[in-house]
Amino acid sequence: MHASDRLDVPPHCCPMAKRADVIGRISRATLMDFVLHVQLDDISPGIWRVLKVPSEFTLAQLHRTLQLVFAWQDYHLHDFLVGDRRFEPPGEESDGESTAVRIGALGLELGSQFLYRYDFGDGWEHRIIVEAILPAANPAGPRWPSLLGGERAGPPEDCGGSGGYEELVAALARPRSKAGRMHREWVGAAYDPDRFDGWQVGRMLTLAAAYGAL
Repeated sequence: MHASDRLDVPPHCCPMAKRADVIGRISRATLMDFVLHVQLDDISPGIWRVLKVPSEFTLAQLHRTLQLVFAWQDYHLHDFLVGDRRFEPPGEESDGESTAVRIGALGLELGSQFLYRYDFGDGWEHRIIVEAILPAANPAGPRWPSLLGGERAGPPEDCGGSGGYEELVAALARPRSKAGRMHREWVGAAYDPDRFDGWQVGRMLTLAAAYGAL
């Protein structure tokens, strides 16, 4: 799906009671929506997603959102780098816990960039750019993220970083070769690096939010 093929994911009516305490401490008049363009570094053609995320979302909730839309499995460590600050899950030595920091409190402006890093062994870096900051579309109703667009499937877990991913894609392009058969057996018959089903991923994201999984 190309940038022009952005999706409107229909909202649902189920409130996220799990987040009521967080939202209740924020003035409804100050709620905003951040439009974030998220792209994996060192990958060509690019693998990217565009998300609309509530300002009251914590970095921990953004982590779970990114795991879902890139089809990661949350097997590995992660952190966020925002300027000279580093945010990790509770229990790690960092400048802050990702569970306690809301996106709207990071001082982000239009064009601001920060990094989400996942799997320090494979070294995946997701560059996040603020494309827009909008007034909350539904400040009195359920507040969850939506998928606006994306391109190409996320890399499989433990494929060896950008270098290993390039080898994987090259091997899959030669399905009759020994390497092609081995890699196809590993990733499964359904994996297509060029395919991104935005409607299905957006639906999964909406359901995860509605059931309090974010």
